[in-house]
Amino acid sequence: MNSPFATILLNVQSRLRAAMPGIACIDQDLGQLRPGVRPPVSWPCVLIDFEDFKFNNLGEQVQTAAGVVVFRLGFAPHGSTAAAAPTDYKEQALAYYDIEWRLHKTLQNWSPGDAFGQLNRATAATQKRPDAYRVRELRYTLCFDDYSTKNTREYVPATAVIENHLAISL
Repeated sequence: MNSPFATILLNVQSRLRAAMPGIACIDQDLGQLRPGVRPPVSWPCVLIDFEDFKFNNLGEQVQTAAGVVVFRLGFAPHGSTAAAAPTDYKEQALAYYDIEWRLHKTLQNWSPGDAFGQLNRATAATQKRPDAYRVRELRYTLCFDDYSTKNTREYVPATAVIENHLAISL
């Protein structure tokens, strides 16, 4: 793949698949967890997207990019976490926090490739939803330089002719 975003997505998928075999679905976020629709995913899932990337010119058509890689963790409804609920039910209902914690330890300060900086967690939040699905959103900052449009210079050897007709290659 040539696109930095495709490369990041594929490398993150590989890392999560190896480190977190309990995740049933690791995919690009195409709105699968939007409220009001039965999510077309297996549980638990991690959906990945790229937001708020800003690009600055460094000169010679090279840019630096900085933005956010968003990880949405989706979980099917579970039992109650009320104080009166049995401990086993509460632990099962809160297991998503352990999955989130493992995901963070897998991603924090990891680089999705030699051309990229390291992922660093910026925020974590719960999406407020009208249904019983649980969605946690983790945002990680990431920077990289884009050389894909850098000006290339072609050097052609030149021959100089001096008065006595002696040719010198430069």
